[in-house]
Amino acid sequence: MVDNSVALLIPFSIFVQNWKMRFLLFVGVLLISLSANSQVLKKKNLGIYQGEIPSYALELGEEVLQVRQALVSVEFKVDGTLTEKIDSKEAKGTYLILNEDKYAVYLEVKLDGQYIPENYVLYKKDKRLERKGIYPQPDVFLKKI
Repeated sequence: MVDNSVALLIPFSIFVQNWKMRFLLFVGVLLISLSANSQVLKKKNLGIYQGEIPSYALELGEEVLQVRQALVSVEFKVDGTLTEKIDSKEAKGTYLILNEDKYAVYLEVKLDGQYIPENYVLYKKDKRLERKGIYPQPDVFLKKI
C-alpha cells in the first residue's frame, strides 16, 4: 500500500526549490491583493449629490412629531471617504462597495458616531444616488451637481 501524502510532497518540493515559480506565485498573490483593496468609486462617480428629504412623521410612544423637510448633500472623495450634510449638520465617514453591476453600485456607508450603517445605491447612467433612509426616514434620490 502506497502512502499518498508522500506522493503529493514530491511535486510540492520541486515547486519550492524552483525560485522562478516562487517569484511568480509571490507576484500573483501581490497583484490579487492589491486589486481587491481598490474599493473606491470611479472618478466619474465622485462628486457632490444633492436632494431633499421630504417631511415625515416620527412616532414617540403616544406622541407623533412632524419632522420638516431637509436638504441633504453627499460628497464622495477620492480617498474613499464621504461627507454627508443634512441641513446644517455635517457627518464624515467611509463607504464600502458591496456590489457593482452594469447599472448600479451598491454602497454601505459608515458615518462617524453612527452605529447603524446606511445603504446607498448609485445609478451610473442617471448619475443619481438613492439614499435608503433608516426608519422612519423615507428614501431620497439625490442628483449629481
